[in-house]
Amino acid sequence: MRDLSRRALFKIGLGLTGALTSYGLLRFLGYQSSPPTPTQFTLKSPQEYARGSVTAVPEARAYIGRDDNGLFAISAVCTHLGCTVNRADDGYACPCHGSQFNAGGFVLTGPARLPLDRLELTLASDGRVVLDTTKRVPADFRLAV
Repeated sequence: MRDLSRRALFKIGLGLTGALTSYGLLRFLGYQSSPPTPTQFTLKSPQEYARGSVTAVPEARAYIGRDDNGLFAISAVCTHLGCTVNRADDGYACPCHGSQFNAGGFVLTGPARLPLDRLELTLASDGRVVLDTTKRVPADFRLAV
């Protein structure tokens, strides 16, 4: 094998650099983002939620509850750092940092300082419940059943 000159080594290095740069540029230009996460969820009919029940809606990171006044939705996103809260005895608990919320989503113990968000519920044209995770409502909001 013959000895390579400095000029030949430089040309090889320059060619490799150009090829790698082109590859990176093509990957960048061909980037396809993942589809947006849905924010509206069509659920069951209101009558399917028993009075006094709380039902998890994992795909929406929310809970649907029903009391004597109607249906309500509570976000399962902890207001401290965004972890998903779990149902606990008479409320909700954040597994990440220990925040505790009562059944209404209000803070019992921190580090969370804000209550869980209440989310809007409406009825679809077919009579099923629609949950919108982008719309906040007051804590006393209820969808009449």
